Amino acid sequence: MARNKYPEITRRRIMESAFRLFTLKGWNNVTIQDIVDDVGDITRGAFYHHFKSISDIISTITKEMLLEQFVFQDIPDLGSLNALDRLRLGISFSILQSIKNGDLSTVSRKINSAEFIYTRIIEGARVVAPSIQKVIEEGNQDGSFQVAYPKQAAEVFTMLFDIWMNPGIFQVSREEYVQKIEHITFMFEAIGIPFVNEQLKGVFLELFDHAQELE
Repeated sequence: MARNKYPEITRRRIMESAFRLFTLKGWNNVTIQDIVDDVGDITRGAFYHHFKSISDIISTITKEMLLEQFVFQDIPDLGSLNALDRLRLGISFSILQSIKNGDLSTVSRKINSAEFIYTRIIEGARVVAPSIQKVIEEGNQDGSFQVAYPKQAAEVFTMLFDIWMNPGIFQVSREEYVQKIEHITFMFEAIGIPFVNEQLKGVFLELFDHAQELE
């Protein structure tokens, strides 16, 4: 058999098929053979060339989706803003991009599983939290934040907003989601990160409403 000239394209096609199947059937109901069959023109050997197991592809998809969702670097003119405004704009932009692109913040709840949640927490702490920590530390320097423990605050921030505030993971009414927004506003103000304003509250509600449309 001829060597694949485009391994990255094959890898991406495998991930796209896996993600589509996970969304339709749930993480726990998809096999490697399902993915191979869905791609259509690869073998199990080709799958194993790129991924060790279902768990490996779940971890990879989660990590790459988090990187795509966390798009601070794509926003122009951030350098002219203080850390507080950069965090607000970055979170707002990331949420709106997730709605536009249909990433893991807005997919069907069928994709949820204990393994998915665990992977998203671990990868979020490893991939996203360090960048949040850097913004918090810069806010301590420019005076827009007053945070005693930036690393721990960044990890809690990432976990709460990526998991607890994710309407694709926690199924609550719109009224309760509004209460969650208010609660998290008070909580982060208490630790020196007063970043949730009226505009950002509106963006969170837009995320919630979009998630309901997918059900």
